[in-house]
Amino acid sequence: MNNPWDQITPPNKDVSALRANAEHPLDLFWAKDHLGRYLFVYEYPANSEVIIKDPPDLFGIETISMSANSETSRLVLILKEKANWELFFALCNDLLTATMPIHIPKTASTIILHRLKRWQDFLKKKRLDILSEEKIKGLIGELLFLSSHLIPKFGSTDAVRFWLGPEGAPQDFNVNRSAIEVKCQLGGTTPNVKISSADQLFAQLPKLFLFVVTLGKTTKGDKNALNLPSIIAGISERLEQESSSSLNHFQDQLMEVGYYYSEKYLEYNYLLLEEHAYEVSDGFPRICPCDLKAGILRLTYNINLTDCSPYEIDIANWDFN
Repeated sequence: MNNPWDQITPPNKDVSALRANAEHPLDLFWAKDHLGRYLFVYEYPANSEVIIKDPPDLFGIETISMSANSETSRLVLILKEKANWELFFALCNDLLTATMPIHIPKTASTIILHRLKRWQDFLKKKRLDILSEEKIKGLIGELLFLSSHLIPKFGSTDAVRFWLGPEGAPQDFNVNRSAIEVKCQLGGTTPNVKISSADQLFAQLPKLFLFVVTLGKTTKGDKNALNLPSIIAGISERLEQESSSSLNHFQDQLMEVGYYYSEKYLEYNYLLLEEHAYEVSDGFPRICPCDLKAGILRLTYNINLTDCSPYEIDIANWDFN
């Protein structure tokens, strides 16, 4: 990832700016001030539906709203510490992506404000580092299920709405009458997956399935390599073509799990080795809430996938009903 601010020479006074994307419908700029600070500038019509008069405070980022002239308002984001430029770039790129489908510039400030509020919530938690490798693999598993199985069957917009895990639901996906819990394991290890609560394999919906993705580690030079940025970019591109609101929802869900774009994620590359799905029905090896004695507040356990083979289903004919 190239640092766009490296292309800008600090001015002797005021600000030097570079349009962020010549094809973007909005006036958005990378910029530097005379102190060499990194800025992101949004100029928009003064008669917009929403004027961002009081932009939300962001951890590590100063936000300023001003009037450029009688016809133009301006929002300026200023990064306080250059060491955090990659996070700042992720925020700015999120604003660019969320507003790319806009057809009427006067409506864009509403989306900008919504995204800034989401980033405010995210940055309050100060999750300034990338996810652990265990969480990276888990998220890859969920996104592969979303992109390879739900999107082809239901379309991107509906498929993303089925993804409820980031909101704290017991299972990762609710699809019609089915709940689906997604797990990920590395090839070459013992075939088992960790269940993190008694609720995870106990659903309120009529049917419950366990979907298991097996990954193998590889290098970024492998043409078949999978990593989080590439999977997310593919889903985002499809959502951008269908619905800007669904794209924003997808970005919100990624924030909920603690993801923002970082070049560091390009170092975690995997191959998709296998996928298996199991119907969690009577006799399936699991612990349900009704099995817990009074006083037990929390439990985790592992299940052996070899013992789940009698419950395996044919993924190709899975109808999710």
